Amino acid sequence: MLTEFDQNTIANMTAALEQVCKRIPPDKDGYEIRKRIADAMIACGNAGRRTLVDFQDAGTRVLDEIVKPPRFNWFGLKRTRRLG
Repeated sequence: MLTEFDQNTIANMTAALEQVCKRIPPDKDGYEIRKRIADAMIACGNAGRRTLVDFQDAGTRVLDEIVKPPRFNWFGLKRTRRLG
């Protein structure tokens, strides 16, 4: 699976994965979330985007989807639930 990437790409991917995973909230951390982030980075690399920033952006998009507050739809209006 990763054998199609060169050493620099794998190094960028590994560094980006470590950086993004450090930002996972402890209550949400787990194998499935880390796998989703890694899968997004692999897809990014397969699409030809192989810089550290490309991988960080791909992982951050997935992380943002996971940790963003749920949205509610009341009377056709979408609102972001505010906690606290």
